[in-house]
Amino acid sequence: MSATPSKAEIKQALKDNMRELKSLGSRTQDASRQISDATDALCQFPYLRPSVGVLPGTSSHLLKLEGTVQMMYQGHGYFVPLAVYLRDEHPASPPICVVTPTPEMTIKPNHRHVDVAGIVYLPYLHEWTKKSNLIEAIKAISAVFTSDPFIYKKPSQPAQSSSHSSSNSVSRTQPPYASANGASPVVHPTKPPPPYGSTGGVTRTPDRPVPTVDKAMSKQLSTSMMSKAREMEELDSVLENSFRCPISMEIMVDPVFAADGHTYERAEMERWLISKSTSPLTNEVLPHKMLVPNHNLRSQIREYVEKHPNAR
Repeated sequence: MSATPSKAEIKQALKDNMRELKSLGSRTQDASRQISDATDALCQFPYLRPSVGVLPGTSSHLLKLEGTVQMMYQGHGYFVPLAVYLRDEHPASPPICVVTPTPEMTIKPNHRHVDVAGIVYLPYLHEWTKKSNLIEAIKAISAVFTSDPFIYKKPSQPAQSSSHSSSNSVSRTQPPYASANGASPVVHPTKPPPPYGSTGGVTRTPDRPVPTVDKAMSKQLSTSMMSKAREMEELDSVLENSFRCPISMEIMVDPVFAADGHTYERAEMERWLISKSTSPLTNEVLPHKMLVPNHNLRSQIREYVEKHPNAR
């Protein structure tokens, strides 16, 4: 069997995975949809392989796509280790995407989209619907890497003979997170995964440099990823603006519904209603001054602020 599987081989492997999940007591709600979506993703990203995996920190057995995905940074391709877990509720719930660094890799601290455990947080995943798909989710992760790499090769130990001045010099060609002692984006891909049906699992031992990327293709991919990155920034901006009080323009802490159907910060709206009986947005007379907590929005804001501590 070839290292690059056919679509039929992919589907068969996924069916075997689903049978294994069933034997483990999995409560997969739509196995056919999982197989279909996973097949599309595996055809698009050939260095990923399906398996049954336990989600870290839980005892849940889920369908897992794991391996590497080629991502672009400054016009060069890098192989980034990634695991995508499909929940039992898929496609009603978003997949859980985890960056899985090898021992010689490290995750960038305080990254806005990837936490220290490697779990990925993105607007695309946050706004996931049944019409969303795995391919776009992985492309969104690639877009993040293009604009702000979240995983790096660990710094090499500086030579004993190097002087203090030379060890603190940083080349202009180094990436944003590069340090004087040699930190750089992941530059080694993993070995190609074993053929479908083998028991070797996913091997993650670096053994060769990043394959050469055709210049035209590299430019096309880089442009596409940068476009996706800009789109994500715009989504973040739109999302944050929806969390701001129309009166103070600050991110709300205790959002409440007013009689005009709009949401405001409680303290701001209460202050407004002391001297006014009209809507701050429409200027129409309010039928009453009752304020109702917007619990759903409050939860969304808390989650957003936890991931974006610098949000104002």
